[in-house]
Amino acid sequence: MRSGSVGRSRDVLRSLAYVALGVAGAAGNTGCYSDSCADSYWCEVPPPEPGPCDGDPTTAAALDLCGVFVSEEGHDDSPGTKDAPVRTLQHAIGLAAHVRRNDQAPTRRVYACGGLFEEAISLPQGVDLWGGRLCAGGDWSYGGPLDGPNALTVIAPPVGIPVRVLGGEDAVIAGDDATSVIFGVRAVAADASARDGKSSIAMLLEHGARAIVQSSVILAGDGKDGEPGEDAPSFRATAGVVGNNGADACTADAARGALPVVTVCDDGIESTGGEGGRGSLETGSDGTSGLPEPVGTPDNRGLGGSGASSMACKEGEPGAKGADAERAAGAVDPGLLGVDGWIGVRGENGKPGGVGQGGGGGGGGKGRDPARDACQTGRPPGGAAGGSGGSGGCGGKGGKGGDYGGASIGIVALQGSFLTVDASTVLGAKGGNGGVGGTGQWGGFGWDGGNGGRGSDVAVWARGCHGGLGGEGGRGGDAGGGLGGHSFGIGSVGASVAILENATVSPGQAGTGGLGGSASPETTFGNGANGTALFWYRFDAPDPEPPQ
Repeated sequence: MRSGSVGRSRDVLRSLAYVALGVAGAAGNTGCYSDSCADSYWCEVPPPEPGPCDGDPTTAAALDLCGVFVSEEGHDDSPGTKDAPVRTLQHAIGLAAHVRRNDQAPTRRVYACGGLFEEAISLPQGVDLWGGRLCAGGDWSYGGPLDGPNALTVIAPPVGIPVRVLGGEDAVIAGDDATSVIFGVRAVAADASARDGKSSIAMLLEHGARAIVQSSVILAGDGKDGEPGEDAPSFRATAGVVGNNGADACTADAARGALPVVTVCDDGIESTGGEGGRGSLETGSDGTSGLPEPVGTPDNRGLGGSGASSMACKEGEPGAKGADAERAAGAVDPGLLGVDGWIGVRGENGKPGGVGQGGGGGGGGKGRDPARDACQTGRPPGGAAGGSGGSGGCGGKGGKGGDYGGASIGIVALQGSFLTVDASTVLGAKGGNGGVGGTGQWGGFGWDGGNGGRGSDVAVWARGCHGGLGGEGGRGGDAGGGLGGHSFGIGSVGASVAILENATVSPGQAGTGGLGGSASPETTFGNGANGTALFWYRFDAPDPEPPQ
């Protein structure tokens, strides 16, 4: 019979079976009794005798029929007996989890020598791993206390999570008895060795897994610092375009105003200079305003200049500068636990700067004044046209958010899992620092408006007016800093965790949050939050997906 969970005392089970007996049958039943005169009796059933595989791993004999044996000196072509052990832990686990030759039931136990195994293992729920065995003498007895010279089986892969306990469909058997006992093991995670390439996690219980960690040491490595967010280009964003010149006076009866110029920016937003005013005989028309219309009430609004009437025309106004984007927020969410470990949070990306407004179109001139005409007899009488406004510069791109620092977590327990830590040490190490946010790009320059058309030497009112200068694009926003890496002895989400009094579970040092782009240490907004250091941290369960 398979051993019960290690460290759990076996209480004597008393099954009381209800038996309905007649008077004649009651007279011949020894060991049964009744507390009334009725003809129903309660019979005491003795507890089952312990099997050869039952017992405590510190004292129970290691037998071939009870498990698969693994040693640094073994070979994976061997059957996994005491005299012919296998070489790798994962191969031994596979043998222990499946039916043996001659249709014998799986042993569901692995006996491992003290020594170094540089492999990451996946342990199906319901398979035990009893490490720290003394193999030199051939009896495979337990090697002694945690600090002994040959005490523990060291599981220390160069990458990956050293010990993963599988649950759900990967369990060997279902029900409350499907508990894996991990005994006499030293699981050591390398720095930044988890799937994300930044975190370090020594053990992970998948959804629904059940495990007891006893007389073992579980050590996470350091998390890696987050990479800084990518800076936006150091050169300025696309500049505006020079406005078109207006037609000269005396070249048409009504000279059309200069056509607008357009700058198309990467995000599809356009900056358009205002059209120049038309030149005519009696009154020049006004230029149109530049686009896009500015937000708020800036001093420069890119209005079109007025055409000549009783007074000479006016130039178009300069376009408004695009709005500078503010620094984006730093990462503050604690992140999520999943089958790959912990996933942190990057800082927000910087927003693009606003597009500069195009300059207003210049007003058009007129060809006739009350005193005299501007144009010589025989030439078209219209005044000069106004120049179009220059287009504004594009807004700068935002920087990219700083990456999160890697976490350092001894044991991760996911939804529905059950973890007991008994007479063991579980330690987190140092979380990585969050990465600094990237810097934003400077906006492009606005460009000059076009010249108004030339007028007559003797008639100032006949000339067209210049278009306005396009507005400068706004600076792209600096990005937020990344989250600092956590340091936990145990991190769980929706799991049942029991830490017994004789266990030591401690965090290391949490990482600091990354600074926002271009931020000083005294700046607060835009910085990522510091990581958290606790012996046990319970993450909130993710929100359920809405029904389809």
